[in-house]
Amino acid sequence: MLKGIYKKISVMFGASLLGIVLGFLVSIFNSRVLGPEEFGNYKFIETIARFIASIVSVGVFISLTRILAINKDKFTEKKYIGLFTYIFGITSLLGVILFIVFSYLEPHFFESNLGAQMRTYFFIIAAIIGYTAMLEILKGLHKINTIALVNVLPVFGYLVVAYFISLYTPITLDLVLLLTYGILLAVILIVLIKLKPDFNIKKIQIAKLLHENKFNGRPIYYGSLAGVATTHIAGLSISYFMDNTQVGFFMLALTICSPLLVIPSVLGTIFFKQFVNLQTIPRKVYIFSIASTICALIIFYSLIEYVIVTFYTEAYLPVSNISKYLIIGFIFHGFGDLLNRFLGAKGRGKWLRNAAFSTGIVNVLGYTIFIKFLNMDGAIITKILASGLYLCIMIYYYITFIKTSNVPR
Repeated sequence: MLKGIYKKISVMFGASLLGIVLGFLVSIFNSRVLGPEEFGNYKFIETIARFIASIVSVGVFISLTRILAINKDKFTEKKYIGLFTYIFGITSLLGVILFIVFSYLEPHFFESNLGAQMRTYFFIIAAIIGYTAMLEILKGLHKINTIALVNVLPVFGYLVVAYFISLYTPITLDLVLLLTYGILLAVILIVLIKLKPDFNIKKIQIAKLLHENKFNGRPIYYGSLAGVATTHIAGLSISYFMDNTQVGFFMLALTICSPLLVIPSVLGTIFFKQFVNLQTIPRKVYIFSIASTICALIIFYSLIEYVIVTFYTEAYLPVSNISKYLIIGFIFHGFGDLLNRFLGAKGRGKWLRNAAFSTGIVNVLGYTIFIKFLNMDGAIITKILASGLYLCIMIYYYITFIKTSNVPR
């Protein structure tokens, strides 16, 4: 059993490392071919799409994840995958409608005038919803190899196709949107077909999902609205109070800092199914997470300026200073996510909701008031404060769980 777990850890970390490398290559490629202004426009559209995608699921994908994690029957599993397919279609349609409505409102509040492109590439919403939801249910199914594939294949496919096209014609914002999310959506649909959903769904499966969603998925969803969806306010506020070029800088800094989330988050994903039956997080998981994070942080501070100037050009040098401070928030959030996975496996959705509500309040206040008066510094401060609070609350709830479960220490 341990050998199998170590193998899956190796696969996930290998795929995550490859995904990080490919992600950096894509960000380098896009930032160079688009330039700071168009790259900022791309990130603005992406921010809007991710914000809308985060509000339409109502927690059902999270609920399906836990149901699949505790399910033992393969036939019932296929029915839940069929149910997932129906819900994916419904939420995608709702998300597309909201995205198109926003496209008509956008010119009245922002100066970027990107409404026409948003309407043309409406399927971005379905791709983002599908990607997030697919990773969730694959986690519940414990299909680690497929998770790795979904993380890597769309990025690799985009990079190869876009590079070869760039040899013959200039890469535009439209082409980036089409290739990035067209390839991603294609991969999601292929994986979904391979899972062989059974659409002969019984009332008992729907009832179980609704029950799980009421006590676990929906509270986490409400928390997600507060803790995750509110992070997208940063892109809107920076665009409104500053400009889309600064949106691009901030979002690129988020991309560069995101690998520090990978180590504890990957371990949380791998052990999610085991967490259902474990009473505490194994000590080796802590040690490995901390040691790996420290090593990664040393490398990060040593190379960040060289990486920005060498690969992104000096036009993106402000991203270096943003990243040096933003990385602190990512470290806090990464370890908070590890505890989050454990508590989520235990069905403590209300606790996760409460934590997200608290961080959401910080996000809303910080990404509006702080950015208005402190510009980019306000966005950085908000990220650090929100992530620090998130970690503290996760530690408190984890200790509370151990005490109330009478776990020997």
